[in-house]
Amino acid sequence: MREKRDCFAMTEEINPKYQRRTIVVKRSLQFKYVALIFLTSLVAALLADFDVYYTVAKLALRENPALVTSISHLYLIFGVKMFLYLFLIILTGVYISHRFAGPVHRFEKSAQIAAAGDLTHRVALRTGDELHELQEEFNAMMASLQSLIQKDRNLAQRLSDKLDFLGKKIENLNPPLEIKEDLDAIKIELKHLTQSFKI
Repeated sequence: MREKRDCFAMTEEINPKYQRRTIVVKRSLQFKYVALIFLTSLVAALLADFDVYYTVAKLALRENPALVTSISHLYLIFGVKMFLYLFLIILTGVYISHRFAGPVHRFEKSAQIAAAGDLTHRVALRTGDELHELQEEFNAMMASLQSLIQKDRNLAQRLSDKLDFLGKKIENLNPPLEIKEDLDAIKIELKHLTQSFKI
């Protein structure tokens, strides 16, 4: 299963125009976003409906009290339309939230890959997704870390080479065995210093 996910991640990197088949990528984030849009729209719609109904009903009752029934029917029609509009707002909210949730999901996966030590990984968002500026910053950060680790690896190799040179130099002096063992142990530690990173 993990190999399949890795292959999927590689496909996403190679083909940034990859289309997600799932609309709900990050359920909690998208639910909060859609709920916020829905509640804001509902409050605005209810306030507007109440204001219109109150204003029209007040004027109608003053001018012609017999219009109360007609106004009630009209208000019912407005209410039904309001719920249809709110349904459209929910669908639009899900679509828009997908443009944010997909990149957030991708960044979470990329952070997990980076935390495992793969500094060659880069985020590739789809065309039309949001957070492209964050993608550029994340990729620049990964490139910078990769460069720093490469410098450390090169330094560790140079130090290891110097230890080899020193080891050969002091062999002629017949040093105690523990000095030779200490030099070998330091070489091994230098070798493993940056080996947990994929650069």
